[in-house]
Amino acid sequence: MKFSEKKKKFKKTLVVDGDSLIKTAYHGAKDLYYKDTHIGGIFQFLTMVRKMLNEYKFDRVYVFWDGPFSGRLRYDIYKEYKSNRGKNFYEEQPPSDLELYLQKERVISYCEELFIRQYKDEIIEADDCIGYYVQNMSDDEKVVIMSNDRDLCQLIGDRVGVYVLNLKKIVTQDNYLTYFNHHPSNLKLIKIITGDNSDCIKGIQGVSEKTLVNFFPEISEKTLTLEYIFSKIVTIQNERKNRLKSLDNILNKVTKGSQKDMIYEVNEKIINLKKPLLNESTKNELDYIFNTSIDPEGREVKNVIKMMIEDGLMMAIPGGSDGYINFLQPFLSIIKKEKSYFTQINV
Repeated sequence: MKFSEKKKKFKKTLVVDGDSLIKTAYHGAKDLYYKDTHIGGIFQFLTMVRKMLNEYKFDRVYVFWDGPFSGRLRYDIYKEYKSNRGKNFYEEQPPSDLELYLQKERVISYCEELFIRQYKDEIIEADDCIGYYVQNMSDDEKVVIMSNDRDLCQLIGDRVGVYVLNLKKIVTQDNYLTYFNHHPSNLKLIKIITGDNSDCIKGIQGVSEKTLVNFFPEISEKTLTLEYIFSKIVTIQNERKNRLKSLDNILNKVTKGSQKDMIYEVNEKIINLKKPLLNESTKNELDYIFNTSIDPEGREVKNVIKMMIEDGLMMAIPGGSDGYINFLQPFLSIIKKEKSYFTQINV
């Protein structure tokens, strides 16, 4: 995916995993304070989005947020989901980090004024909203997803890349093997078999990604299936004097997880972002956000400047008292395009 190509004119959309970015921003600017109040998350979030807008000249920006019970649909399928985080999917709890929570809410306010499209659902995860967006993107569109969650690399395609925050690079089909040792189309398969420790999703006992790469080196070259893996395991084991337990575990679905004999079916449901877990009401709301225009009434750049003064961002921006003009310039381009779209469909 080359964003500089000129043969065909594409719309360019930035899709932000809001919680991933605000956490990265918050922890990356721990020392930025204004009047004894930490503002690093707000400042760094806006700075990182600004950098992307400035570099790639996006036409539209979406930010998807996790709600208080996001992940409930996965929890209902698999009760161990995110059990390592102490999350309650049915009873609201106070934020584990109040400072981070308050900065997240403030960033949401900034995005509203900056004509950045946003969505948050009580029970649906941001990842699923992003997956749904990619499945419904237009034929003349290119998308960059901004996140530190590498699960979203499942969505990489001809016109979809993922800006991985800690790599500071857009990962595409062309450069994927520079960073990972498997073909991008096999990420889902790997996680279905090996699980995901960060989300407490159990996989096959004794099997890691390294195991799969060692025994199935073609995993870096082409799309594989479970059926292919099973078939090749039979061949490998028949050629050996001593059977490998890890490979037999794949065939026999041996896991410490509650999925038991249904491990592949359960993991497929909770891992596959190309079939996002959404309810019909959320799909309808997302379709509306994707296709409607942003009403400019009440949204003013002066409101952004006022918030920047209140929060002390003016003191953090390089360039002195006039630095905010340069800082806001990439956002002004988004505002202009969204206002133009509003005018077009409301004539």
